[in-house]
Amino acid sequence: MRKVSLLLALILIIALSAGCANKADENQNPAENQAQDIQKESEDVKEIPNEPVDVTIAGLKGPTSIGMIKMIDEKAMNSESYNVEYIAESAPDALTAKIINGEIQISSVPINLASVLYNKTEGKIQLMAVNTIGNLYIVGTEEISSLTDLEGKTLGMSGKGSTPDFAMNYILKQNGLEGKVELDYSTDHATLAQSVIAGDAKTALLPQPFVTQTMMKNNNVKMLVDLNEAWKEASSQASELYTGCIVVNKEFAENNKEFVAEFLKQYEASVKWVNENPKDASVLVEKNEIMPSAALVEKAIPYCGITYVNAQESKSGLNSFYKVLFDSNPSSIGGKLPDDAFYFAQ
Repeated sequence: MRKVSLLLALILIIALSAGCANKADENQNPAENQAQDIQKESEDVKEIPNEPVDVTIAGLKGPTSIGMIKMIDEKAMNSESYNVEYIAESAPDALTAKIINGEIQISSVPINLASVLYNKTEGKIQLMAVNTIGNLYIVGTEEISSLTDLEGKTLGMSGKGSTPDFAMNYILKQNGLEGKVELDYSTDHATLAQSVIAGDAKTALLPQPFVTQTMMKNNNVKMLVDLNEAWKEASSQASELYTGCIVVNKEFAENNKEFVAEFLKQYEASVKWVNENPKDASVLVEKNEIMPSAALVEKAIPYCGITYVNAQESKSGLNSFYKVLFDSNPSSIGGKLPDDAFYFAQ
C-alpha cells in the first residue's frame, strides 16, 4: 500500500509540473510569437525596394540649356533612387504651369519669371543660381549706331512678358523713346530669328545663339546694339543685365538636399566645361536638339553669357536688378520685391 501511495504521489507531482510548464509556455508564446511576427514584417519591408523619385529638370532652347548640355547628354543624376528626365522648351510659357503645380522640380527660367513664380506661389519656388548674363543684342539690316536711331522704327521682339521685353521697355523709357518705337512681338526667339533671316524684320532684339544664327544665314544682318551695355547706362551702372537663372521647388529641395547639392555641383562643372570646350559642347547641343546647328553654337558660345553664380553670391546684384525692374513696372517681377527667403541656401 505504501508503494502505491508513493507512486500516486510521484504521478501527481509529474502532472503538476507538466501543467505548470505548459502554462508557462502559454504565457511565453504570445510574446515570442509577436517578436517573430515583428521580425518577419521587418524582413518583408527590407525585401520591398523603394520606388525611385521622379525628377524633371527643364530648360529653354538657348543658353540656359547649353550651359547644362553635358548633364543632358550624360543623363546625369539618374540612379536607383532618382529617375531624372531632362526637357527643353522653346518658350517660358510652356514651363510656367508645370513649375507651379510641381511637375517640374528644377528649371532654367528668365530671371524676372523667377521672382514672379516666387510671389505667385507664396515662396514655394526659390532661385538657386544665375546662369545667364548679358546675352541680348539688337540685330538687323538697318543703319543703326545708337538707341536714338530706333525712333520711328519697328523693333521685332519675342517673349512678351519676359526679361528681354521688360529690359527693352525700361531702356527705351530711360532714353526718352517710350511710345516712339513700335514693338512687334513674335511667339518665340526661333520664329523671330527666321523673320530676321528672311528680311521681314529689319531690326530685332534677340538673345544668343539666335543672334549668331541670323548673321550666319543672312550676311546683311549685323549686331547693332549690345543691350547689356545699354542696360548699364540706363540704370546708372546699378546692375548687369541678368537674363536667366535656375529655380527649384522648395519642398523638393528640402526633402532631397543631397540630390540638389550634387545637381548644383554638376551644373557648375558643366558650365565651365562648355565655356572651355565650345566645339565639343556644340556637337552635344545639336545631338540633343537644343539648337539645329553645331557650327552656329560653337561661334555663339563666347557671346552667350553662360555663367554660374550661386544665389547667395548673386543676391546683392539681383536685388539691385529687381529694384530697377520694380520701379519701372512692378508686374515685371510679380508685384513685389523678393525677400531673402527667395535665395536658396545650402
